[in-house]
Amino acid sequence: MGILHGAPTDAWTCDPAHQVPRLDFELTPACDHACGHCYNVWNASPEDPQGNYPKGQLKTDAFLAMMEKAVRQSGARHITITGGEPLLRKDALTIIERATQLVPTVQLITNGSHVTPAVAAKFAAWKLRSVQLTLLSADRDEHDRLKGAACFDDTVRAALDLRDAGVPVQVCFVAMAENWRAFEGVMELCYVLGVRAIAYNRMSPTGWAIHQLDRLMPLVEQVEHNLDTAERLGPGWKLQVSTAMPIPPCLIRLERYRWVKFGFCSVGTHTPNITVDALGNVRSCNLSSNVLGNIVDADWPAIHAQPYLHTFKQQVPDMCRGCAYEKSCQGGCKESGFATYGDLRAPEPFVAQAQAGGAPAAGPLITIAEPAR
Repeated sequence: MGILHGAPTDAWTCDPAHQVPRLDFELTPACDHACGHCYNVWNASPEDPQGNYPKGQLKTDAFLAMMEKAVRQSGARHITITGGEPLLRKDALTIIERATQLVPTVQLITNGSHVTPAVAAKFAAWKLRSVQLTLLSADRDEHDRLKGAACFDDTVRAALDLRDAGVPVQVCFVAMAENWRAFEGVMELCYVLGVRAIAYNRMSPTGWAIHQLDRLMPLVEQVEHNLDTAERLGPGWKLQVSTAMPIPPCLIRLERYRWVKFGFCSVGTHTPNITVDALGNVRSCNLSSNVLGNIVDADWPAIHAQPYLHTFKQQVPDMCRGCAYEKSCQGGCKESGFATYGDLRAPEPFVAQAQAGGAPAAGPLITIAEPAR
């Protein structure tokens, strides 16, 4: 088990046409929190568009073999470890250590409840690029209510343990109708804790979260207020704010924000966020329920050549056709549109809600006029 940084375990040579820069591995579907905004596709109800996603996980040796095969055949140079809650797996540290031997950089996404000083020291020794923790509020009661667990103190403690061990920490803030006002407090808490990177993600519902739209989906003006806050406080506090969930530029003028780094859907680009679940099923991203194939049984070129990856980008809502941002924005989060309405070409809930004047996003599809440019 001494292979370092992607060195091949056999004579396989990655086909450049099917090479990807990163892979996300979901170690387990298990989680000890109950977030209303949870996007995990295996939590969808059976009658939902994403319903009946397979659950389960490979045993240690089989998972390690699967991970090594996926990395070797895809040529990936970065791994993100996620879940569920990945540290609930008894062999999680074995898998994480192996990941650091396979690729140059590894990131861990965890709720922090299972990070101890000893675990943080291991992460430091393995030179993890970063550990991402979720903070939904700087207020303990509000955070715990939204997370469905008494975990605020654990998250803060984990941030301090990781900081003291020298492991870079990134905080994820999920903006919802019930907590958007808490963003400034989270920024301030991050500054105090020594955290210098925040992933700002407005709620993008898939899985069970589609049933929480009326309660949790933020309004455009609420997200815009948060971005104004990031722009006002970020430079002085040296707090880098980035987005992963796309914010359609037809709703908010992104060019106003020089400090915030904006991201869009990567599927169909040369840097896809391909995800491998705990059984080896490969998906285009962690919000998608469409299985491209299983890396345990199939080779990477056949999986990566699946039409879904190549046709996904062309499927955009009719309202987006001809928009100046069509190719970059792609209509926002189309997997969220599919999860909610059963169609990749449907306006995603964040956009549908905006066009309906702030009405609940759940319901029939909405025909929308051409967006402002």
